[in-house]
Amino acid sequence: MISKHAKNLANILITSLALLLSGNALAESPATTYKYGLKLDVAKVLSISKPKTHTCKPVDHLMKYIDSAGNIQTLKFKALSDACSKGH
Repeated sequence: MISKHAKNLANILITSLALLLSGNALAESPATTYKYGLKLDVAKVLSISKPKTHTCKPVDHLMKYIDSAGNIQTLKFKALSDACSKGH
């Protein structure tokens, strides 16, 4: 006889697996490289990441965001490194 705890755990695992396999709950597209004039549909910014450098130079930044349809998108763009604002 299977315990109530084991049944609950099995149900949680099956539900989690179904969500992962469906793919649309947290579907993420490959990064889009920004070009001047590109129209963006940003409902909410999730994160902006950039490499740490000790030299002032343009570096790739990645912005993860949710669009108006609820899809997670990634945008790759160039911007100056943080070292530029520190006088390096």
